Amino acid sequence: MVVFHIFQDIIDTLPQSEFFSLPTFKENPLKIEFTEVSEEIAQRASTTYYNGLGPPLPFASSEVYNAVILLWRRLTALEGDCKAVYEVTFHVEGFNFKAGDTIGVIPHNDESDVDLIISHLNLDATADLPYTLTFDNSIKGSKIPPHVPVKSTIRHVLTQCVDLRSLLKKAFLLALSKYTKNNKERKLLEYLCSKEGTAAYSTHILEKSICILDIFTNLKSCKPPIEVLLAHLPRLLPRPYSIVNSGLKDDKVIKICFSVMKTNNNRKGLTTGWLESLILNEDLSLENGIKNLTISSDKHIVKETIPIFLRKNVNMFCLPTNLETPLILIGPGTGVSPFIGFLEERETLKESNPDIKLGVVWLFFGCRNPELDFIYEEELNGFLSRGTLNKLFTAFSRVEGHETKYIQDAITQNGEEVTHLINDGATVFICGDLKTMAAEIKEILVKCFMDHHNMTVEDAQNKIFEMQKDKRYVVDAWS
Repeated sequence: MVVFHIFQDIIDTLPQSEFFSLPTFKENPLKIEFTEVSEEIAQRASTTYYNGLGPPLPFASSEVYNAVILLWRRLTALEGDCKAVYEVTFHVEGFNFKAGDTIGVIPHNDESDVDLIISHLNLDATADLPYTLTFDNSIKGSKIPPHVPVKSTIRHVLTQCVDLRSLLKKAFLLALSKYTKNNKERKLLEYLCSKEGTAAYSTHILEKSICILDIFTNLKSCKPPIEVLLAHLPRLLPRPYSIVNSGLKDDKVIKICFSVMKTNNNRKGLTTGWLESLILNEDLSLENGIKNLTISSDKHIVKETIPIFLRKNVNMFCLPTNLETPLILIGPGTGVSPFIGFLEERETLKESNPDIKLGVVWLFFGCRNPELDFIYEEELNGFLSRGTLNKLFTAFSRVEGHETKYIQDAITQNGEEVTHLINDGATVFICGDLKTMAAEIKEILVKCFMDHHNMTVEDAQNKIFEMQKDKRYVVDAWS
């Protein structure tokens, strides 16, 4: 038996008890039937149908558009153990967007991941056959998940519909254990979903992002029917990305900025890894992208398009209608990307109407090292030199001897001026990580009001709360 090394310590210390306190097992009501037809007929018959209209695109404000990548560039250094950050430019038609808006990118699962599932479950002969999915209505609460088609092919569903990298819930682990023949492997799954294994579930499943791919790779005797996966795997959701540019300047292109994430299992982020593989395999560098890949070129054959859609700006993460409103923009790393659009939009408005008055703009940016990952440095300095940006505060966490390590330090050091600007009507925009940065910025601003305006903790917190209600304190954060 091959066991994933992160499970080995659990295997070695599993309680001797034969029984664990398991969650209630719910029988799987789904039943799948394949249609045996020739390959030619299968291709014609494999149209996908849902029970209803199918799952809606979350927060969509446009139809899906298959966008072509026009340009790309890497924003961070290749050396210095630096995380890869890219900017990608898409060609679009019919999108009405402004600075601060986001798009949804519709991803698909890696072909190698899909093949792993098909091979492990011995589905090679049926993966591309049309199927019909039904359910046993005699089982209480039985239904077909809305994101799973009632007619399609297994390969299509595994590629487009379900999230193969989703965290495994305890009910799923219990269901998998019912189809695991090896006693040690079965006991491991039972323990991880049991009351006794709560701590192990947290440290070995949640914290290490273990997914069904890891289970099948390392627990060879776990071979459930495909219906079990269809019942438990959640929907493969679109990924949101902030738009870097302003549609006022050019509504035919949309730019996004992203870092290529890596999980504890040495996998790259599903969408960011996919986009990176596309741009690195195509001759679309900044220097020759437009020359070699243009929409009007009859000679170029687009190999693949990226399905995207415009999302509703539900957080009102956009410039105030009163352009004289002062702005405080806070965004470390890729969190600075929507603010490039803010500055571009204000500059475009000023160019078209030189008489309009614009409020002051302060921007706080942080990264590890200005030589490695100061993304958009040239653009920010350009906005600064042209007066579109009035003050730029930087923090560099990995530069020895640099006084300001983090954005939180920069705000604290300038706390009196920041709070005075807020009292003068400034709107604060924060873009970044929800769990750490966004929460800490709020705490820092509360402390600044206490230190420089003699407020109590309660008064300072209430001030931030009132700003949030009035859309003068707006956060665009991810977890």
